[in-house]
Amino acid sequence: MSVKKKACRVCRKKFTPWNSLVCVCSIPCSIILTNRKKAAKAKQQKKADRLKREALRPMSWYVKKAQAAFNTYVRERDSNQPCISCGRFHNGKYDAGHYLTTGARAELRFHPMNCHRQCVPCNQHLHGNLILYRKNLIKRIGAEMVEYLENFNNPQKWTVEDLKEIAQHYKDELKHLKEVSR
Repeated sequence: MSVKKKACRVCRKKFTPWNSLVCVCSIPCSIILTNRKKAAKAKQQKKADRLKREALRPMSWYVKKAQAAFNTYVRERDSNQPCISCGRFHNGKYDAGHYLTTGARAELRFHPMNCHRQCVPCNQHLHGNLILYRKNLIKRIGAEMVEYLENFNNPQKWTVEDLKEIAQHYKDELKHLKEVSR
């Protein structure tokens, strides 16, 4: 019984295999095929490991990622405006300061009207400088919106998927802001 000619899996040359299980024409092609299989297996293992790590991440990790994307968006959105509290421009670092804090009003954590560009001294050292923040917030967004924020009481329970969507949304918004400002 004769064995049919086959095309080598690596170089595609026709060859006559010495048995029906052989799929490459030579030792160098065999080494190449083995390396390809190892690389594919390593890639598959890397993906499985990434999925395992993602499943083990706590909710706080996703909150931090979403918060970082939101804060970056807010700082870029307000980049041409002064600190919401003290009203000054300076060369220092700016934060994304919340009017109603995330500890007290977690449901407003990602609300864009509750968060504005704020200098580090006002946000961190003066604990938000809330009296001036409120006064300037009324000027910026109006008294109606400030009252809406203060009376907003819609408890929010985010899922991992929600937080991923929030992070992606604000990354997209940031990208859009940067495109528009060019």
